Amino acid sequence: MPRKKKNTKRNATILLILIAVSLGVVAWHDGLIGVTPIRDINQGDIDNGTAVRIKGQVTVILGNLMTVSDGEGHTVGFSWSGDKPALDSIVVIAGEVSSPLTLSDVSSVWSVWIFT
Repeated sequence: MPRKKKNTKRNATILLILIAVSLGVVAWHDGLIGVTPIRDINQGDIDNGTAVRIKGQVTVILGNLMTVSDGEGHTVGFSWSGDKPALDSIVVIAGEVSSPLTLSDVSSVWSVWIFT
């Protein structure tokens, strides 16, 4: 009786594709895709009223006011009345540029999973 061939090459390819797709989903969630640098907002390179997503570390929480920093000295402040992330956590924020130092109409604040 002929022996059944093991299809390890095909299985390895499928496994690599699944890993790549999983990392892609996590990278998208963690804000690696489509993020505006806080530096560009601070320097005035982004027009007021522009919808942006930024990624940074929560540095200050005072009631509903929060600030997020990129670790290079660039900071943006905004108001958020939803669930507060922990201080010093890495988050992605979606909002609208209202000045070189602030965002308005913030629609979401979510914590990063892996890619800090």
